[in-house]
Amino acid sequence: MVEHPQMRMPLRWTALFLGLMAVALLAAEVALRLYARYVTKRDYLFRSDAQTGWSNAPNFRATRINAAGEEWNIRTDHNGQRLIAQSPRARRRILILGDSLSFGEGIEIKDRFDVRMLSSLPDVRVINTGTMGYGTDQEYVVFQNWRHLLESGDTVLIVLNQSDYFDVLRRRYFGRAKPYFEKIDGSYVFRPPSIGLWERWSDWSRVASVVARFVEPTTLESLDDPSQSIEIIRLLLGRIREEAAQGVRVVLAHQGSREFLEPKLGLSSTMFCQFADVCIDLDDVFSADPARLLPDGHWSASGHAAVARALVKVLRE
Repeated sequence: MVEHPQMRMPLRWTALFLGLMAVALLAAEVALRLYARYVTKRDYLFRSDAQTGWSNAPNFRATRINAAGEEWNIRTDHNGQRLIAQSPRARRRILILGDSLSFGEGIEIKDRFDVRMLSSLPDVRVINTGTMGYGTDQEYVVFQNWRHLLESGDTVLIVLNQSDYFDVLRRRYFGRAKPYFEKIDGSYVFRPPSIGLWERWSDWSRVASVVARFVEPTTLESLDDPSQSIEIIRLLLGRIREEAAQGVRVVLAHQGSREFLEPKLGLSSTMFCQFADVCIDLDDVFSADPARLLPDGHWSASGHAAVARALVKVLRE
């Protein structure tokens, strides 16, 4: 059978179209990578994680620019935690659970609160698992992965802030799946993240990462009824308290009552203090420090210093 010339024309146009699309995608990928590396200085930090949705990339090196226009450096170890110098003879451990505030987004590692604490707590080793974007649900998963290292005399430090009330309601965030709780017949059931091809593609493709943010469903940012968030956070903190080994102290550092919970909802984050041995109100810590925050709301070096001073007082006891 001889192919008619008119039949070959659509195939040629299709092949041409597909070729142009491939070239365009490649060019977009190259342009976005160059833009991220040399202009915004936001190289890939995350990788997909079957338990938490995403995690910090191990052995990562990058320089970024914070909201104040200042450069800050990220260096991670084989666990994806920012590299810090610690004493090999430290006898006690502090496991820190948190998000970008605990990670120290926007500041140099020497200014982060836990690094500042080490000079006053020479016998302590810090395990800071803070990861940008994490909610209390993801922090609980991380706790389960590290709790076997904790012994009597060690500490779990949970950093709770107002973003957690939104994060625990999300199933996806910035184009990535995350674990969540689903209420079924009056009880909350834990669901792991649904990691698919899109997340895997986003691990290495800038184009996929950008597209994912555009097609992402509208993020829930309203807390007119905070009851579900409160129930989930209470559940998670209660589990951490129950699952911590005997003699392990749970410290809760909470923030957001003055600027968020009380004026908008008539609530206080002190309602979670029943799940901790020690409760620290960071609103009180920051009350006398107008320079505590960067323009994007993250703690400045001054804010981290204030948190370090407050925690040292508690951890020395």
